[in-house]
This record gives sequence, C-alpha cells and structure tokens, in this order.
Amino acid sequence: MKRRKKICSLIMILLFSLAFICGGFFHAGIFTVFAERDPAYELLLQQLGFPESYYEKLTALHQEHPQWAFLPYQTGLDWEEAVNGESEYRLNLTPNTVNYPTSFHATSSVGGNLTFDYDQNAFVIQSAPNWVQASREAIAYYMDPRNFLTSEEIFQFEYLASNPMLQTLDGVEQIFFGTFMSRTYVVKPTLYIQDGLVTGIEPDTKKEDFFKLLACGPDKVIRIWNADRTAKEDGELIGTGDLVTVADGELLWDAPELPEDYEEPAYATYICVLYGDTDGDGTHTPRDYLYLKRHILDYYHLEEPYSFALDADLDGIMTFRDRLYVKRAAYGYYPIDQRRKNEAEKKPDDAYALYGADGLTYAECVVALSEEYGVSPYMLAVRLRQEQGTSGTGSLISGKVEGYEGYYNYFNFGAAGVTAEEIVQNGLEYAKENGWDSPVNAIRGGASRIVDKYISAGQYTLYLQKFNVIQYGQYPLYRHQYMQNLLAARNEAVRTASAYKELGCLDNGYIFYIPVYENMPEQPAPKPVNDGNPNPYLQILAIEAYETEEETREEEPLTEESLTEGSETEEGSPTGTSDEAGTLPEEETLPEPTLPRLEPAFDRTVYRYDVYVEANVNSITLDAQAIANVLPNAAASGRGIASAQVEEAGKKELIYGENVFSIQVTAGNGRVLTYEVHVFREEPETKEETEPSSEDIQSVN
Repeated sequence: MKRRKKICSLIMILLFSLAFICGGFFHAGIFTVFAERDPAYELLLQQLGFPESYYEKLTALHQEHPQWAFLPYQTGLDWEEAVNGESEYRLNLTPNTVNYPTSFHATSSVGGNLTFDYDQNAFVIQSAPNWVQASREAIAYYMDPRNFLTSEEIFQFEYLASNPMLQTLDGVEQIFFGTFMSRTYVVKPTLYIQDGLVTGIEPDTKKEDFFKLLACGPDKVIRIWNADRTAKEDGELIGTGDLVTVADGELLWDAPELPEDYEEPAYATYICVLYGDTDGDGTHTPRDYLYLKRHILDYYHLEEPYSFALDADLDGIMTFRDRLYVKRAAYGYYPIDQRRKNEAEKKPDDAYALYGADGLTYAECVVALSEEYGVSPYMLAVRLRQEQGTSGTGSLISGKVEGYEGYYNYFNFGAAGVTAEEIVQNGLEYAKENGWDSPVNAIRGGASRIVDKYISAGQYTLYLQKFNVIQYGQYPLYRHQYMQNLLAARNEAVRTASAYKELGCLDNGYIFYIPVYENMPEQPAPKPVNDGNPNPYLQILAIEAYETEEETREEEPLTEESLTEGSETEEGSPTGTSDEAGTLPEEETLPEPTLPRLEPAFDRTVYRYDVYVEANVNSITLDAQAIANVLPNAAASGRGIASAQVEEAGKKELIYGENVFSIQVTAGNGRVLTYEVHVFREEPETKEETEPSSEDIQSVN
C-alpha cells in the first residue's frame, strides 16, 4: 500500500513538472494543461490591429477552428463614450424575469425618465410585456466583444453576405426546426401531397396542366400513370386512382418489353384523389352519385382510393352531407371545394418527396430571397425565429387583427410601443403602409429592408445591427438599431452556431469582423450578477411612542361605593360627590398625548431629521418600514417577497442634549441607505442659588 502511494506521488510530481515546463497549469482539481502561447499568430493579430486583450481568446479559437478568419473592426470610438451613448433612454432593454438578475436593469433615472418607480416598488415597463431599461453595467458587458469570443457567441460578428457554398436549404430548415416554420408552406400549394395521396385536384384537369403543378428533387423523374399503370397521355384528365411516381430514373411500366440490362430504379408512388370523383374519370357526373349510393346501400363497396373520394366535405368522415355535395356536383349545381381546411400543410422530407410546384416553404422562401439580395439566409432565418418565436401565434403575423386584416409583419418593423396593443398597431400600420398583404410579401419586404437599410449601410454583422457604432456611417451613432433587446445579437449568434453544428459545417471558413474601441479597459466588462430587489427606501419613519420620567400608575375606576365613602360634611353630604339633582359627576377626559414630530415631514429622499422633546421624555420608539416590505412586488425583484432589512429601529433611550440614531436599510440587492434621526432633549431646569440677606443671618452668641 505504501509503495502504491509513493508511486502515485511520483506521478503527481512528474505531471506538475510537465505542466510547468509546458507553461500550463492545473485548474479546479482537473489536470488541464493549456497550450503554449502562439507568438506567430499573436504577431499576426497585432499586425491586424487587435489589442493584446484579444489575443488569448482569438488564439484559442484559431487553434480550435483554423479555417476561421478574424478581422478587427476599428470603430475609432472611445469605449466609455460608446457605452454612454448606448445607455441613453430606451435604446437597450432587458427582460425583467427571474432568468436575469436585477442588476441587468437600470434603477437610476435616464435622461430624466424613471426606470424604477421606488414608490410603487417596480421597474418601469418600457415595452410590453416585461421589457425594462437596461443597466449601464449590462450594456457594457454585451457591448464588449471580448466577452463573446467563444465558438458559439462569436457568430454575432459573422459577415452576413450570402455564401451558397456554406449556407444551404437544409441549414435553414435546421434553424426552423421545432417552430411553426419547419417544413411548412408559406405559400399554400395548389396541390396537397400528404400520406401518399395527391389531393386538391380540380375537376377536368388535363395531364399536361397537372404535370406543371408538380415538383420534386432536381435528380428525380416524375411520371403520371393511369390507375392500371399505363402511361397517361396529354389531353387525358386526372382522376381518382391515377398514379404519380418519383423515381431515380425512367420507369418502364408500360413498355411491351424490357431491355436486358434494365434495372428498375428506386421510386415512390402517390395516388391521386379527386373528391366526388368516385369512378376515376376526372370529372363529376351522375355516375359518381350512383356509385356513392351503391356504396351507402351496400350494393357495391368502393375500395381505396375511390372510397377516399366520398369525403366531399373534407371533414374526414362519411356523412349525409357528403352525399348532398356529390349530388350537387354531379348534376352541375355546385362544385366541390377541393382545398383542404384546417390542416398544417408540411413539406415531405424524404428523398422521393413530391410537392406542389407553386407551393413555397418558409425555408425555400428565405433561400430564394438570400439569392436575390445577396444576404445570408441563416441570418434571415434566425431573425425570423427571434422575432416570431416557435408557435407563430403572434398578432403581427395572424392577418386577422381588426382594421388590418390581411396584413403581416414578420420582422416586426415599426412594432414599437409600451403596451401590447400599441406595439401591434404600430407594426401593422407599418405593414399596411408598405403593402405587406401576404406572408411572402411581408418576408420579402422585411428582407429587402434589412439589406437596404442595414447591411448596405455598413451594419453587416448582427453586432453592428444591434449597436450602431459606425462613426461615419449613413445613420447617427447609436441610432438606427434593429432591435431594442440588448441580448438579441448574442442570442441570434448562438442559434446560428447551433445550426452550423447540426449541419456539420461549424469548421467551414467564416469571416468575423470584431469591433475594437479606443481606451478599452484591460479586462473585459464583467457580467452583472447581483440580484434582489433594488429598493432601499423607507415607506414609514415616525415616532410611535415615548416615555417620561414621571411614575405612572393605574387609577382605580370610580364606583358609587367609593363616591359615598369618606368624611361627611355638616349637612351630611359626602364632600363634592353630588349635585342638586343627586347625579354622579361626569368623568373628566384627558387630552391625547401629542407625539414628537420629525422635522421636516418624512420624505423617502430626505435622510436627516430633527426631533425636539421635553426634558421629562427619557425614551422614544422609532417605527421604520421599508417600501420593499410594505409593497412586495414581483415586478421589482421577480420574486415578490419582502426583501429589505431595516436595522436600528425600535425603542431608544435619551440623554439630555443631542441624540443621534441611524436607521440603516439594506435592499435585497445589497444597496444600503442610512436615515439619521437627531433627537434633542431639553436640559432640566435648576433653582437659582441666592446669597442670604443680613436679616436672615442670626447671631450665634
């Protein structure tokens, strides 16, 4: 056992020596030998213009991702001045939730505007539902690029130009995964392809017209067949039971003889369904109604897929209404609506997927716009996800808001305001003014604006769109910023990196423009971590009681017996106990004692008070209560609990002259305020000593 311990000790010494020689060190009890600094790469960073405080993290990123390129974006701005500029009122907001410490939020007035209402014990909402003014400390942290030189967060500095070699349709779908935009149509197709069925076909549709409505992968072949697997000819109608194939090559189902070397390619088959067309001829005739009646009366049962065509009202079940609909269509009274209702149409995701050529998914729309405008489709996809979340239930994209029916705003342009109603109204008014009358037009219009107003103006990274620190740019400094959310650039960067990682392209070549400021501190701005209610003010400060030097005793209550007892007067009446009517005297009432008062009257922002009491007052009791405890508010601390500590209140003994009492209030976040109460007790009166007169002096002889 001793031998084993000795060997272990030698191994430990060897490891420590190796780490020392290699310039590394051990951390948190885990052997982590850090690589030596790379002088050559650091020299390159120096020549590019990066300060030394950037070297360590950029060198580590270079070693992890050697294909990445880092370029400094020299802002030419003084660091403190830039932080001050971004700290102006309502430029940067943070969410007031339990996920973020209260030190993320401002509490002092900004430009004369309240950020925290101490009287109500609540942060002032700047934008619904819970966005408040960001603190200067939080702004400095998120503005300091050195805090985000990690494999994920660095993508807020990615150059946002389109790169088709790196940014693909699959990558956009990966970003949309788990949201309402994942493989979902933004433009509904004329045809619906789902569960191996092709529906949405209009009566009397010819084969060549039907073919134009179909699409698949570029390396696949589409063929249209009759139900008996013979080739459908141009001019023939598409009806229930007809087939569509998507194959890797040519299928020869209708060939009289197959070539000797023929190998049937892999393929998928889709079955056409024309609702109300029960005989498969591609139109509605009385024979369809006859087939339906036979099926209902059990004379002749329709097999799939013809039985699917019985669902003429598209509700998924066979009812009397289906019979009525088929009859009306068969006799030319009223056509059947072939469009599905109340279903979320989604793109098939298999290799042999078939879909309507005029349908367009969100991902396809984004990729098309990126090609048109030369902008990263990933940036557009991440921005859509950031603005609309995962459910897609926001009023700005519903198209149903009263007064703005049919208008959409996917990128939330112009959607600013304090209340939710104001935000929605302003956003949809913006959409209406710009003619965004469909989801596609809204996405196109938003993408165009991002390119024209931001990227073309030099705000070509997520960081620069969040913080406009372009000194000689098209727009004034710290204005024309895409979003108020202080965390937006960082959050969008993480989503982008996650998509790259899922796609296996995180190590591809990317260009990052990383801002550099003048006079930056040696250490990156720290992240605010202090939490708790920030309210240190008192709601109440008063004297609730006092005591004097006179002895107090309880007087016995007056009774008839006590009134008749005692000495009798000569007339035989008790002394002073009765009037002529023989009634008891009224009980005397003493005036209520007047409590000493604070001067001046209490105000939470006044920290010095004087109190004057008479000489016989030997103690007072101070009542002090904090606003945070009187009005516990979840909007202040995120917890809604009594969080302030009040010390040195209560009973206080007094000496003659000045007495100073300090009431200390410690807020939940540690901020301390001190209120002073100066109590002045009068000095007691003393009798004057006088020399005796000659008359008072008696001779002692």
